[in-house]
Amino acid sequence: MNAVTNHSSLPRISVVLCTFNGARYLREQLDSIAQQTRLPDELVVCDDGSTDETLKILSEFTAESKFPVRVTQNVKRLGSTRNFDQAISLAGGELIALCDQDDRWRPQKLEKLSDVLVGNPFIGGVFSDAELIDENSKPVGMRLFKKHKFSTAKQRSFLSDPASMLLKHDVITGSTLMFRAALRKHCQPIPASWVHDGWLAWIISLQSRIALVAEPLIDYRIHAGQQLGVAHARARGAKGETRRQHYARVARQFGDLLNHLVKRGWKKEDRLLVKIREKIVFLTLQAKLSSSFAMRVLQMGRLLPRYVQYARGLGSLRKDILLGREMQ
Repeated sequence: MNAVTNHSSLPRISVVLCTFNGARYLREQLDSIAQQTRLPDELVVCDDGSTDETLKILSEFTAESKFPVRVTQNVKRLGSTRNFDQAISLAGGELIALCDQDDRWRPQKLEKLSDVLVGNPFIGGVFSDAELIDENSKPVGMRLFKKHKFSTAKQRSFLSDPASMLLKHDVITGSTLMFRAALRKHCQPIPASWVHDGWLAWIISLQSRIALVAEPLIDYRIHAGQQLGVAHARARGAKGETRRQHYARVARQFGDLLNHLVKRGWKKEDRLLVKIREKIVFLTLQAKLSSSFAMRVLQMGRLLPRYVQYARGLGSLRKDILLGREMQ
């Protein structure tokens, strides 16, 4: 399908792309943006110090693009979260679509996501499913929602009560997300402890309604060189991170979320803040689980209700029981 010109009455769309040594797949991603049935009104790129052909590819694309492309080259490396924070702040459109350097978009991605937001002013953000592809751009036979075990029932549950789902695990991948720029004032700055999409999911869902499109609107690439992604074992944490370190890190994340909400006027007795504190306590206890199998099982037995409320239930129980080596 050929790309079409945007209608002037529609809200402007900014695509926000962060790059770092992404030359291998970048052109494929850029071409998929250029082939959208609704073109963006601008592409905002923040490059975090690439030393490969990334900047050359961006320059060539800028010269031929039918929409404005603004490239910022960071003098000093910011890292993924701070770089996305910067790029989001530079977006001039009313709607912001996040973009990774190594994926490939389906032609109707921007059109379908923006239609949801245009059709309902109470919805602040919308995300979609994705098809997983390999380093050779071939489907691997799995979709993102299925990978996350984000079933139809869980989708309905999320739409009615997103906080309860987010207290258990992330369900929104940033490269599938579009949100209203008006929400930036609530989201920024993004704490360094968080990955940008996890933080945005929380703040957008707390400030407005959030919607989903249960079809793949991007091809999400899994490969060894990606900075972040669903293939990473520790919920996109640092490589080599033990389970203890993972739980301690996520506890710090939720501590930052708690502080953010308190500073913005939430009361300590608010139901959500009570649950966040319980989540932090649960994570802290997980980080201190015994290296002794028998003792660990006893500790986990006492925490059983928390595994249901603040983790993936039996799946999380199994991991903590069987991965005792990482508890050393």
